[in-house]
Amino acid sequence: MLKNIINLTKVFITTSFNKTSTNKKRNSIIRILLYLFIFIYVIGAFGFLSYQILSGLISINQEKAFVAYILMAIITIVMFTTIMTIINVFYFSNDNLSILPLPFKPIEVLSSKINTLLVYVYMEEAMFGLIPLFMYGYFTKQSIIYYILTIFVLLLLPIIPLLIVSFIVIIIMAITKGIRNKNLVQVITMVVAIILTLFISMYSSSMSSQEDIMMLMEKAQGLVEIYKKAFITMPLAIDTLMDYNVVSLLLLAIISIFAYILVCIFAQKLYYRGMLGSLYSSSGISDKKITDSSYKSKGLWLSYVIKEFRVYFRRPTLFVQLILPCLLLPAFTLGVTYYGVVSESGPQTINLLKIFYNNKDSETYVLAIFLIACMFALMYSMISLVAISKDGHDAYFMKYIPVPFYKQIIYKMTPDFLVNIFCYLVIAIMSYILFKLPIRFILMSIPVMFLYSILHAFLILSDVRKPKLEWINETQVTKRNLRTMLGFLLSLVNMSIIALLVFVFKTNALLTTSILTLLYLIIDIYLYIYIKKKDIVLAENFN
Repeated sequence: MLKNIINLTKVFITTSFNKTSTNKKRNSIIRILLYLFIFIYVIGAFGFLSYQILSGLISINQEKAFVAYILMAIITIVMFTTIMTIINVFYFSNDNLSILPLPFKPIEVLSSKINTLLVYVYMEEAMFGLIPLFMYGYFTKQSIIYYILTIFVLLLLPIIPLLIVSFIVIIIMAITKGIRNKNLVQVITMVVAIILTLFISMYSSSMSSQEDIMMLMEKAQGLVEIYKKAFITMPLAIDTLMDYNVVSLLLLAIISIFAYILVCIFAQKLYYRGMLGSLYSSSGISDKKITDSSYKSKGLWLSYVIKEFRVYFRRPTLFVQLILPCLLLPAFTLGVTYYGVVSESGPQTINLLKIFYNNKDSETYVLAIFLIACMFALMYSMISLVAISKDGHDAYFMKYIPVPFYKQIIYKMTPDFLVNIFCYLVIAIMSYILFKLPIRFILMSIPVMFLYSILHAFLILSDVRKPKLEWINETQVTKRNLRTMLGFLLSLVNMSIIALLVFVFKTNALLTTSILTLLYLIIDIYLYIYIKKKDIVLAENFN
């Protein structure tokens, strides 16, 4: 059995990251250079942020809370990543039809699928978990044992949260097997899973009373005790890293492995039930005829944009990979942060935040943090990057539609722009309601984020210049597409610009927003003139 699980895991991982590009050598070199750049950038960014945060925590004798916060952040990221990827990996993967007739046991298939999810999680951990924890070890002069224990903790910590989300999704998919509409099944599954996961996070982080929290905060390293109650495995992970407690590490390993085995045993039949339902159910897409009257009554631009949104919402893979993360990530992250940290300490934290907001010396930092948070959320926005490729061979007809090509590009950019604006508004409203962010910071950020959202939508040019129209399934367009990393890079570059303006050149809030607004305005105007002048040249890419 173990041999079959290992072989299946290799197959699933290989198919998940397989590329359809004919120039594999060139593609591999570009990918390596891209990942190297991101890795170096992240090391520098997290190193700088870790130093700043640790300096503040050390001054109040709470530096160990940094490790606890990173571990809790990893658990939150694991849950969100699992929710976003599990449907495609477990149920709508193309290899399911190939594996089903083969003599593999359900437990072997399920275990291999879980292992594939773990690979996704470990890749994110290397960036968002390993680097900050190693930075902590460097700044606090930890021994080599700390670094070894950190690697083991990061290998074990994601297992329990991943299994919780997986088990919830497997049950929901088994229950909704009779619904013969893949779109509806995915929407129900994702929404219910997110609600349950958010409830678990909120419940586990609210186990302490306000009085207990205030007492702990007054103690040296008392913040660590607060985080220990945030999740079931947090005490073991924290004790392992803070006290070099090998017994806690062994207990963490035993609990994680035992939970892994139990989920595989009890969920294997439910998983197969849900997988069969997903393979042999209707997509729910109707063959509704489009008439000229619908375009005449609504107008060409509105009809085109509505048509684009219908494509995204009707196709399960596109909806889950492109739309859902942008809609849910801000609310999920801010909600967990509020109920896990701010709500537990009550008015005291809000009062501290208000003092920070109203301090003239920190005003620019508040604005910078808010803008960086918004751009970080837009890292997961990839709509423009596949706006052309998602249509496959149908995109060739864009040349023959009696509408200027540059206008069609703008029409296809619009969904990305609107989703980004929606994402920004969610962050702004929740920051105002939950964290009492003054309205002046939101007003100052509006022109910056409006023009940045337009710039982000212009990423469609990468898809226009080299559209990926030859694909077997939509996963190759969304997940197995190197171009989707450009949104990540754009956010990193602009976050770096903000950091340079604020932390290096010491610009004030008004000057910072003025520079960014002018910069984005110039780039947006230039790109608009470019696509208008190069209309025919760009259309030739669709030969």
